[in-house]
Amino acid sequence: MATKVRIGKISKNEEEYYFAFDMGKWRQVRIKDKVWHSLRSVKYIEGVLDEEDGTLIKRVYKRSGKVFSVDYFVKKGDSLVDLECRSASEFNHQQIEVCRYDDITIYKYGENYFEDKESLLRYLTLQIRRDIEGKLGSERITLEAKLKGETEKAYLAVINKKEVWIPKSISEYADGKITLPLWYVKNNKLADTKEFEIKVDSEVKKYEDELSKIIFEL
Repeated sequence: MATKVRIGKISKNEEEYYFAFDMGKWRQVRIKDKVWHSLRSVKYIEGVLDEEDGTLIKRVYKRSGKVFSVDYFVKKGDSLVDLECRSASEFNHQQIEVCRYDDITIYKYGENYFEDKESLLRYLTLQIRRDIEGKLGSERITLEAKLKGETEKAYLAVINKKEVWIPKSISEYADGKITLPLWYVKNNKLADTKEFEIKVDSEVKKYEDELSKIIFEL
């Protein structure tokens, strides 16, 4: 059965696009037997993939306007088969794979693909930062607060001239002071968190040499 693809807005919140790697760059795939679908917010072309066997295909799937996933396949007959990758290293208990095909090298970490080492390095560094912020952000800090009201589930307080509703599930209020997790203070800009940022940067820096070595050896 021929491989059919959809290109465009396939539902109210979803988009799908296909690209072929040709002469060292990506271009939109060729399709035949096209059918145009248009209904309110749904607008896409459906057709049979018209590419040679062995062509590397990239599928980009968007949800609510943002890229949700990117996948790579190789056209073989009437099928799209997953791009073959080999395990090259490991980081944070997860495999880093290298996928070489024709003139392009693609890297895979978990379910995510990257078309260059720099993108992979940025992603790994961001993951580390988020993990560290999560761990350090769970630490708690006590701030001066003026209570203006409350409900069964939240306090209405003024902290450093900023009025904010604070969930009781994450806070403790007593005698003009409220204790909160650092992540909440940072996200809502309730106090200076410069020391927290410095601490996070310091922890991330400890991974730089390990990451650089891993990326270099791929």
